[in-house]
Amino acid sequence: MQMLAKQIRLEIKLFFREKEGLFWTMAFPAFFIVLFGLIYGDVAWENLGIRAIDYILPGIIVMAIMTSGIMYTAQGFVEEREKGVYRRLAVTPLKRHTIMGAQIIQRYLLILAQTLILLVVGMLAFNVQIIGNLFLFWLVLTIGAICFLSIGFALAALIRSAKAASAITLIVFFFFMFLGGIFFPMEIAPDFVAAISSGLPSTHLNDAMRAIIIHAEGIAVVWNNLLVLGAWIVASLVIAVRFFRWE
Repeated sequence: MQMLAKQIRLEIKLFFREKEGLFWTMAFPAFFIVLFGLIYGDVAWENLGIRAIDYILPGIIVMAIMTSGIMYTAQGFVEEREKGVYRRLAVTPLKRHTIMGAQIIQRYLLILAQTLILLVVGMLAFNVQIIGNLFLFWLVLTIGAICFLSIGFALAALIRSAKAASAITLIVFFFFMFLGGIFFPMEIAPDFVAAISSGLPSTHLNDAMRAIIIHAEGIAVVWNNLLVLGAWIVASLVIAVRFFRWE
């Protein structure tokens, strides 16, 4: 445990040294919520019966989770693998499961920090409120974080080079973002798009977040969303374990 704690502290220090990663994971989502808040203000979407900013904030939280889980995780691991970082670490007393555990915990803490920043900005600047159960919100957030971290490690296992990592992770990220109902309800999309969206983890995490934050729904409403997220976790972990390479 002591070795794990030291490695977590190291991962956090390394993260704060990466100015580009710090911007995309922490500042970029906050910029989005401020931008949409200034654009929409208190404009209400009458067909949904809520303000636009109330609908968009949970989606921005999901976007931030995907940024850390998919782009930061997959790209970062592939780049470090290509540089031989893990090959060098393999000859040290540090165990590989300690390295992996520290990275997962560091990224989970990052997601918690991202979410806290977005909620504080949303509450103070735009009067957004979480009217649902906070424990259930944390539970859904945690399962969503595990889901996209699992997808990130699955992509890292499949991607062969750092050059390909940027393109592939961006494609996956934007696919999940635009078809996941982050910025607009999928009810207005064509039927074939809505059908694809219904199977995406981003859609189900969005739906669960909004059900809790906006409508104060309980586990009886969001359990099916959590099942889909769980299925994605299992499938992603199977791929990650099967194809994972340290070198």
